[in-house]
Amino acid sequence: MSLIGLLFVLDVYYNLSRRLGEVNRMPPYYRRFLIGSGFVAVAVLVQIIRTAAYISCRPEAAILLSPSFSLVSFYLPLFIGIFIGVLTAWRYWSWLVTGE
Repeated sequence: MSLIGLLFVLDVYYNLSRRLGEVNRMPPYYRRFLIGSGFVAVAVLVQIIRTAAYISCRPEAAILLSPSFSLVSFYLPLFIGIFIGVLTAWRYWSWLVTGE
């Protein structure tokens, strides 16, 4: 559920940054939130698949529960999506922290 919440937060930042960018006539950096959301959505789908594999207790699903599969298909896309989102949010909203 928390990953779904993260997708919602990225969508809120997308809409707010789009409006701020239109007012300030900034380039459309807000589209990067969509890319980050795509990576997080991949992580959500993989987590659903891994949970189903864990519940099934089938020996064929052992590869889906391996640490290397988890790293490549869940943690890496999640990290990339959050990283893109944080960098993009900083691009639009850093003036709140720095006062510029």
